Amino acid sequence: MDDEEINLLDYLKVINKYRALIITLCVLSVLLTMIVSLLMPKTYESTVTILSPQEGSGCGMSLAGFPELQAAAGIMGMGQKSSVDIFVAILNSRNMADAVIKRFNLLTVYKAKLIENARVGLKNVTKISVGKKNESINITVQDMDPKRAAKIANFYASNLDLMVRGLALSRAQQARMFIEKRLKETEKRLMDAEERSAGFKTQHELVEMGEQARASIGAAAQIEGEITASEVQLKIMQSYATAQHPDVSKLRIKIGQLKEQLGKMKSGKESLYIPFSKTPRIGLELTRLTRELKIQETVFELLTQQYEQAKILEARDTPSVQILDVAVPSAKKCKPKIRVNMMLAGTLSLFIGVFMAFFLEYLKRIREER
Repeated sequence: MDDEEINLLDYLKVINKYRALIITLCVLSVLLTMIVSLLMPKTYESTVTILSPQEGSGCGMSLAGFPELQAAAGIMGMGQKSSVDIFVAILNSRNMADAVIKRFNLLTVYKAKLIENARVGLKNVTKISVGKKNESINITVQDMDPKRAAKIANFYASNLDLMVRGLALSRAQQARMFIEKRLKETEKRLMDAEERSAGFKTQHELVEMGEQARASIGAAAQIEGEITASEVQLKIMQSYATAQHPDVSKLRIKIGQLKEQLGKMKSGKESLYIPFSKTPRIGLELTRLTRELKIQETVFELLTQQYEQAKILEARDTPSVQILDVAVPSAKKCKPKIRVNMMLAGTLSLFIGVFMAFFLEYLKRIREER
């Protein structure tokens, strides 16, 4: 215990011996830090807050509601990521950075020779953060000009809306063009089936077939039409969603069940319908032609509905980004933080001063021992 007290007293004696050095170092460091901080350019900070996209809104429509055009409503082919993750990804994208740099001529502001350097500079002064429970997204920008800081932050929000709608329109347009192509092909097949069916009836002087055969054909045609339309939906959906997406899996299961049901009908395992193989020989060809006609009619009807939905979605112009708080120029600087800098400088210089005191005392003792 006595040794510890002696050691502590020795330490205090050393510090007291070199107190002038320690105090001088602290005072000079604090004063120098204050002067440098005062001379540093002032930096201002502005923040814009946007609401997180909600599922079922214009920017987050569920696959279940309109699976074949789900990406156009907001998921945009990014698997099962949430809409918040998508918004943040767009805000951090190169296209967004380039748009901001071009809009505010940041190459000149940051004195950057290359666009890559300007991107790094913009990234260093921009912070994208998500609020609690993913309810909001905050975009914070720092700049030496408070007005420019606010304008850049607000531009992020407005350009995000344009980019989201542009991507959605592109997806909706692709879906609409794909369905339109299939619709034209189906319309051509439908007209061909109608002509062949009418020609066959005229050639063989046939008017109608049996009620049971007609019911079998109608049911089978309905199922085959649904299979074709569902396969169109699946192809569009696979362009935007991953294979593991629950709605993709559901649609695949649905198609499999429809094909299984159709196979049972054709083989006669469905007791309500006669198998096509047992259709009277004289009406077999008519059965096939009628079935093909019904299939094309069903497919044409389903594709027409999808085409109208695609046109409506493509024509939508609903803003996807809702701004909660607009960024305004700040009257108070965020940098440099003079008090904080002075406290840090004082604390650091104190430790350095104490270390120098013990080091000098150590050198003195070595000389004395010699």
